[in-house]
Amino acid sequence: DNTAASSADIVLAVVAPKKAWEGSDRETLQLDAVDVEIIKKYTLMGKKVVVAMNAPGPIITSTWDDKVAGITVSWLPGQQNGRGIAKALYNEDYDASGRLPFTFPKCNTATCSQQDEYDSVHLGNQIASGEYTKFTEKALIGYRWYHAKGKTVSYPFGFGLFAYGSAQVQYTDIVSTALGASAQITVMLKHNGPREGFDVPQLYLSFPSSVPGDAESKPEWVLKGFEKVLVKPGVPAAIKFMLNERDMSYWDEGSSSWVCAKGDFKACVGANARDAVQDGAACATFTMSCAEDAALAAMSKAELQALPPLGAHGRATSAIAAAAAFAGALAPGG
Repeated sequence: DNTAASSADIVLAVVAPKKAWEGSDRETLQLDAVDVEIIKKYTLMGKKVVVAMNAPGPIITSTWDDKVAGITVSWLPGQQNGRGIAKALYNEDYDASGRLPFTFPKCNTATCSQQDEYDSVHLGNQIASGEYTKFTEKALIGYRWYHAKGKTVSYPFGFGLFAYGSAQVQYTDIVSTALGASAQITVMLKHNGPREGFDVPQLYLSFPSSVPGDAESKPEWVLKGFEKVLVKPGVPAAIKFMLNERDMSYWDEGSSSWVCAKGDFKACVGANARDAVQDGAACATFTMSCAEDAALAAMSKAELQALPPLGAHGRATSAIAAAAAFAGALAPGG
């Protein structure tokens, strides 16, 4: 605590949650009670309070963040931490334009007891039993689990303010174009705020329903790309994402390999894992054509009949090889 804070216009509260150590995880995702007390003390006085956290990972902020003016997270900084925080807050040399690399969960109660915390976070209800070590969540890791369970969170994966919260970027005119075994997604970004800033548009992909597997193996949305771009007031910025066949494949346990998914994909672009896929978001659909299908389609009837009588996988491989050889023959020097 600082007695001078009582007369300040803005209070900067620098807090450091408990960290894990070798061989042991953190006991809680919450701040120490004394830190929460200080934050609440000055917000109740009507002060603008900015909280700077040196956090080792996800933090539960829902017990105190409703009255603060802003939150910065500097993770695990070194000796220049103070200077770095000051430069970010005052926009010296660069924008504070980072994005969360994981989800900040929201406690299901205002008081948030230890049990409330366990009930609110990913795998929290498996800690006491040790069930979390069995990896039954499969592909539902992080934001994918919160999506699947419909959990309300404080700050979703990928979250961050644009231009210090002075404006909100709009995502419009999204277009998806299937290019054989790849796809291109374009979207326009714009805002009408008072200043320029760096935005981080994120591409989330929903796979076809035909993909095999149980619910834990098939996340509803998967991050497939992101870009950092300077967006000026009133000046639209065009962003392009390219997806290759590997981006649109799923892991097949039977063959222990990546398999190209066939069917209709849905691509959405937005500011974070929550906003990008909500109703009214910038989304577009496209149908994937796998490389082996494209190779077969490019061959003539006579070429297809000339293929050896192999199994489905062997025939597809032969078709790809034949198509590649045909393309090579047309290349310069071929």
